[in-house]
This record gives sequence, structure tokens and C-alpha cells, in this order.
Amino acid sequence: MVQLLKTEAFQCDDGVFLPPDNVCDFTNQCGDNSDEQQCSNYERCDFEDGLCNMEQEDSVQLGWKKRNGMTGLSPPFHDHNGDMSAHFLSLVSRVDGNSSNLRSRLFLPTNDQHACQITFYHFLSHVNGKLMVGLQTERGGPVGNLWQNTAKLQNRWERNVIKIQSSKNFQVVFQGQMIATHEQDVVVAIDDISFSSGCLPAHDEILPCQEALNTEQESCHPDMSLCRFDSTGEELRMCQPCSFDFDMCDWTAEASAGQISWKRTKASEFTAIESAPQQNLTSNDEGYFVWLGAMHAFPLSHLDSRAFLNSSLCHCWGKSCHLQFSYCMENGVLRVGLYHNEVRGS
Repeated sequence: MVQLLKTEAFQCDDGVFLPPDNVCDFTNQCGDNSDEQQCSNYERCDFEDGLCNMEQEDSVQLGWKKRNGMTGLSPPFHDHNGDMSAHFLSLVSRVDGNSSNLRSRLFLPTNDQHACQITFYHFLSHVNGKLMVGLQTERGGPVGNLWQNTAKLQNRWERNVIKIQSSKNFQVVFQGQMIATHEQDVVVAIDDISFSSGCLPAHDEILPCQEALNTEQESCHPDMSLCRFDSTGEELRMCQPCSFDFDMCDWTAEASAGQISWKRTKASEFTAIESAPQQNLTSNDEGYFVWLGAMHAFPLSHLDSRAFLNSSLCHCWGKSCHLQFSYCMENGVLRVGLYHNEVRGS
């Protein structure tokens, strides 16, 4: 029995044995930190440098936000190790029914030689907060429930270990949901996610499509050929995402008759709005975005208080062509319009 323990357990530098799921979980279980020193084969994220290989699904009303215990008026006020300056992800809302998903990268199927497990920490400030972890093997398919908070412990970090078994490529989905009371903020937080060395990253970037029920069913993969830009009028090219980190891509600012226009600005240098975050969408203070606003107080008429940010010519040859963007706004109105046959629409 002792020999079995030594074979399966991790031995600290001081000779103490730990269960395998205690290794590389961002917690010094050995006391000498030797269990956190050989983790190169683990897929880990402490959220100090963004989302790592995790991806957040777009949510208009709610989203996972990176912060630490010294920012924000709601708990938690430290990470699971008690560090006020260490970062984690949190959802804060008073609105009932809001939810937001966080997806892992794509992993290969598991087997006896490659046992995969996830270790993470979660925090709930109220019984009406809910966190679920699911497994998805097909794009557009169901998300199988792996775990959800059931203990209803409040205002404390909890450690969780989930073992994954899948015969197909898979993604892990973290879903936070608010069932709010409208009386106080409901907070759900996640900290320090670690995928064990048996979780092998796949080369594919997205899950395969759910099997079609019939041959006429549309593919769930976005067909980029259905949405093309024509910036030169001579040849079509694939549409590409624009982060504004290097230039304006093919977007052009159409100045108004007044004194405002869209401007590309570095997040850390943006001071036009006091309450504006000093980071871009990916929580990067070195990133860029475009903004529109009045730097100084002066009277504006209805016409000269408007400015347009225009894409290049776009050809949409199918139902899957879509526009996706993120925005932050204060004391203004944002409208997205469409030029169709040279007529401005909305």
C-alpha cells in the first residue's frame, strides 16, 4: 500500500508525498514550493497576462473581467492565496438571468495513458450566483455538465478538481450565471485554472460541426468566403479582424462638420473620460482602440455631434456574413448602419 502511494503520488523535496492532483495547482502544497516548479507540461492560467489560451464568448450585458482585490467595490478582495494584487476573473451583476461563457482551447481525446484533469478555484458571494463547468465535443452541439457549485458556500475561495474523459476532441466551458435579487451585487469569480499534463492540446482551432440531420443543413463553420472586403476595387480579399493595435486596417474616419472625429488611441494614454478603463478589450494597457468624443466642453448641434467610422466595401454572399465588435460608451448614442447600393441604412 505504501509502495502504491509512492508510485502514484508526488514526492516533495522534503520527502512528503502529495496526491497527484495537488501538483501544479498554483498552491504551495509542499511548503517548499517544489510541487509548483516543474509545470511546463501543464496548460495553466493565472490571468496575470490576460486569458492565456482561454477564450470568452461575446456577451453584450455581462462578461468575465480581469481584476484583483484592490480594484472594484465588490468581493473577492484577494485571490485564493490571499494576495490582494494577484488577478482573477469575475462576473458582477444585479440583473437576473445574465450568463457568460469562458472556453478552453481544443484538447485531444483522453485515454488511460493520457488522463486529463482540471484544477481551478471559484468564489461565490451569494447563493444566487451559479458556476457550471461543461464539456463540448461538437460545435453547435450540447454542453455536457461536468460540475456545478452545489455547496452554496459564500464569500470564500473553493478548490475544485474535475477529471475529464472524452473519446473525441473537446473544449471545456466555464459558465457563470446570475440569478440576482436586485438588492445587492452577485459576484462569481474564477482563479488559477490548471489542465494536467494528460490534457493534450489539439492542432485544430475549433470543434468539428455537429453531425448534420440532413444534407441540406447548413455547416456550423463560419464560411469566411461569404463575407469579403473589396478595398481596392480590383480584387477581393478575405475579411480579417481588426484590433487597431497596428493601424486602422481598412476603416476610415469620416470627419463631421463640427469638431469631433474617430481617433485611434493607445489604451494606457486614454484620458478623455475619467471613468474609462485604461485597458483594451483583452485587458491590455498597451493595446489600442478607436474612440469618439469631445475633449472640451462646447456647444454642439445635432449635425456636428455625429461622426462616422466606415469600413471598406463588403460583399456578403450568404446568410453567414456578420459583424462583431465590442464597445464602451458614456453619455452618447452608438448606431451601426449599412450602406446598401450607396444608400445609408440602419
